[in-house]
Amino acid sequence: MDRDSARRRSDDFPLDPLEVVEPIGFQDKPVPERRWLWRDWIPLGVVTALYGDGGTGKSLLAQQLMTCCATGLPFLGFNVMRCRALGIFCEDDRDELHRRQAGTNAAVGVDFGDLENVFWLPRVGDENLLMTFLADGRGEASPLFTQIVNLAKERGVQLVVVDTAADVFAGNENIRPQVRQFIALLTKLAGAIDGAVLLLAHPSQTGRASGTGDGGSTAWNNSVRSRLYLKRPDAAGGNVTDADIRILSRLKANYAQAGAELTLCYSRGAFALDGMAEPGSDGIYRIRAAEQAFLSGMNELAAKNIRCNVHKGQANYAPKALREKTRTAAAYSEDELEAAMNRLVRDGRILSQEEGPPSRRRSYLVVTSPDLPGV
Repeated sequence: MDRDSARRRSDDFPLDPLEVVEPIGFQDKPVPERRWLWRDWIPLGVVTALYGDGGTGKSLLAQQLMTCCATGLPFLGFNVMRCRALGIFCEDDRDELHRRQAGTNAAVGVDFGDLENVFWLPRVGDENLLMTFLADGRGEASPLFTQIVNLAKERGVQLVVVDTAADVFAGNENIRPQVRQFIALLTKLAGAIDGAVLLLAHPSQTGRASGTGDGGSTAWNNSVRSRLYLKRPDAAGGNVTDADIRILSRLKANYAQAGAELTLCYSRGAFALDGMAEPGSDGIYRIRAAEQAFLSGMNELAAKNIRCNVHKGQANYAPKALREKTRTAAAYSEDELEAAMNRLVRDGRILSQEEGPPSRRRSYLVVTSPDLPGV
């Protein structure tokens, strides 16, 4: 490119002023904590990719995550940030989303009336491109992207699910600058909502065969900050041993340890941690979820300066108080919460302490570990 051409190009595209950060200004200032939608799995402010073959259930898993975030319930037994959630579903119509949600509701113990913080954009058959590319390789946000940003900000959404990458990306996935521009666009969305973007995608044939589950270009893996892979146990070959089992792997994690895995079981329209379901129960992971709800409910009571105890029949008996005074534990019966309490006491995650003079000793529960052990 000659000098005149370079000058004309510079005039056509004026540069934005540079933001210069001087680290010396951070002296004696507190270091900001990392913020998570789901600790170690989905960070805030960036894009997380969830890969999975068609039919493995990644859309269902994402819809289940939206439900748990929107209602304040544990997701697969783990705490997630409570927030409003928006799903852009390019492969499903409203009837399919309705059917899928009914199964999720039954699994986690909510009704459609509890979903005031969930929003869907069913866009099967519509034009869904979020970025288009000019002849010189520059990407431009589409009008649909602007609409989505405005809608998310208007509704106070902090989780946006985009299903799937193939429907919203108009570039060549083997051209790294185009992939990176697209992920940068979604990162801009995450920043605009002060939340997280979960991008669903299909693995390439190479990614499926190797077990890495990535896309056609390394730019996808390099550009997202966290990459998850949902697969069947036989994804790398072999015979199917249990059609209902899935493996959720954390294959890339810029802010946590990569390589973690969760074994999930599909049952009655939703997923649960394998082995955490109680035979014959309506929910598929109610044992683990009830324990996490108990811990979260205890924290909710503590914020209201309400103490509870382990003594059935006394005032503020913990299972009864949690069920009646917290939203977190309201989905569980008193018997379920009592069983969860007994397990948590046994495992040392909650303790019964006493105070007061010998003639008027009073006991109360304290939480020693606010979250169940993760991965």
